[in-house]
Amino acid sequence: MTELRYPELHSERLRLISPAEESFDAAAKLAGEDAPLFINSAEDAHAVWWSLATLIGHWQLRGYGMFVLLDRKTDDVMGMAGPWFPAGWPEPEVSYHLTETARGRGLASEAVQCILDWLFFDQKWDSVASLIEEDNDSSIKLAQRLGARPEHLIDHKMLGKIRIWRHTPEGVLADKGRVQ
Repeated sequence: MTELRYPELHSERLRLISPAEESFDAAAKLAGEDAPLFINSAEDAHAVWWSLATLIGHWQLRGYGMFVLLDRKTDDVMGMAGPWFPAGWPEPEVSYHLTETARGRGLASEAVQCILDWLFFDQKWDSVASLIEEDNDSSIKLAQRLGARPEHLIDHKMLGKIRIWRHTPEGVLADKGRVQ
């Protein structure tokens, strides 16, 4: 068996892998003709290819990045989630994007919880942000469920006015009932 170059995480229903992992056919699974549209809302194959190259390049340049979320039973792509810190971002954030069929099933919460555990307890990060628009109620509720706390609004040059939500190890532990 070939050793993985990138971390592979597991939750109850998901397997989280890097799109840069050699054993994963990112071009077919994420940019192929039958791939779900969630990387880029454009139906332009060239735009999707550039997005995929950016995701893989992020792993190469930062040593971490978005994970592909695979259903543990079927290996179907359910979306992507992970730490994200492209040029121009104020700080690293945990981001997530799900396919249409994955929404409303609690998979975002499951994936982000798994990633926060990895970031805080394996990678020893002190905190990580989520950048959430003020009217994105579902993402705000998810951040709250995961123990994140709201901070200040920022004027992001790409996203406009957006609030920083702060995830910390203490918030993750409190969410799991380990800290009162």
